[in-house]
Amino acid sequence: MSEGLKTFAAQVSPGAYTSDIFYMLGCLGVIFGMVALTLLDAGIVNRKNVIDTIVQKWVCGMVGGGAYLILGYGMWNWQIYQALGIPHALAQALSDWSIFGPNFTTYAQNLDPAVVPGADTSQIFGAFFVLFIMLICMLMHGAGVERMKPAPAFIMSLLIGGIFNPILAYLTYSSASPLTNSGLHDFVGDFVLYVFIGVWSLILAWRLGPRRQPALAPGNFPLVALGAFFLIMAIPLFVPACGFLTPGEGFYGITANDSGLGLVFYGLVLALVGGGLSGAIIAYIKANPVYVILGPIAGYISCSALIDLALPWQALLIGFCGPVVMVAGEAIMRRLGIDETKIVPLALGPGVFSALMAGIVGAGRAQGGFFGVTSGPYAYQHAHISFATQIEGTALILAGSAVVGLVVIYLIEKTIGLRVTPAQEDAGLDATYWSGFSTNSSPLPTAELAAVSSTL
Repeated sequence: MSEGLKTFAAQVSPGAYTSDIFYMLGCLGVIFGMVALTLLDAGIVNRKNVIDTIVQKWVCGMVGGGAYLILGYGMWNWQIYQALGIPHALAQALSDWSIFGPNFTTYAQNLDPAVVPGADTSQIFGAFFVLFIMLICMLMHGAGVERMKPAPAFIMSLLIGGIFNPILAYLTYSSASPLTNSGLHDFVGDFVLYVFIGVWSLILAWRLGPRRQPALAPGNFPLVALGAFFLIMAIPLFVPACGFLTPGEGFYGITANDSGLGLVFYGLVLALVGGGLSGAIIAYIKANPVYVILGPIAGYISCSALIDLALPWQALLIGFCGPVVMVAGEAIMRRLGIDETKIVPLALGPGVFSALMAGIVGAGRAQGGFFGVTSGPYAYQHAHISFATQIEGTALILAGSAVVGLVVIYLIEKTIGLRVTPAQEDAGLDATYWSGFSTNSSPLPTAELAAVSSTL
């Protein structure tokens, strides 16, 4: 592949490899996050659904990640091509960054840094995006555990990874994206991850209806705790990788705002501590140990949009509020009779809270545009963060996510159906789909086994 091609030393310098390792660690963190989600759901569901929960969750991730390869990374790079004034920006970005494009079929040292600066890092960041899409689809699956048929889950993952998330990332994520370039701030991907999937999960759980036999909360506390600990370990790995690390220059937020790696990491730790303290208080008040292990995660999500802006003491205070927002969301779900007291309270409430707090913590801070652009609509740091912009952007994304989710989920419900039959649910999804490996001693009746294919 590289025979006869020129080698560019700048692409393989010590600084370039430092950046590469930094983003590889971010990818490792996302993988830990996927393992964590698997353990969490496996520990929450009834024993008769553990195998299917694990399998369906990972297939959702693979389908979504595979679908992202079609348009996803090219669409995300579209904004950068627009900022740099590259002709036919969308077509060129899709061509350059498709799985068959030159930027993914040529070794980094053979790519001209004047055309593809930081080629290795850009290639690794593509993997980072694929893993994040997998994580998002695995989160979505968690809203329908123990009662959702596999085919609807896979179709939704296909649409989320192949269409909806690439569009949302183009609109909201990185410095030159249209909403960011107007002043909307995000760091980790609060809008594409927590807000979007929180809305989607709310609609999905509502249309599915409650489980016939809800699991005790949790069914396997040690397994749930292990999943939470994996996630807490993953967070400090993947969160810093959401910014721009430029060796010899500095660390910047994904919106091209000034930031600092040391304070981001310290603030992140304090967000976990703040959420942990608040979660512990709630746990003792409610006599429920789950809040001890979910508290730090809620604290982090409450800082996910703003951790690159916040001072450590601000991250501590905002993180402390995260579990309170989570518990309020949980109470609303119970009051509405919606069987979803995990993803929606943990992601949607703290995610919206984080987006709004970013407008307060970062008010007046410069961002947007693209590095090296000095004039025009994409001039470096020409936009400014404001609370009003955060409100408007959050409302727009909430409304858009709701419309898309309602349409897709309603169409699936009215065509192939969302939910397994009552008999299959009672017997357990392990017995329904994986009878040879079922942890449930009661096999599915023969008549129901014959009907399994129709549920796919």
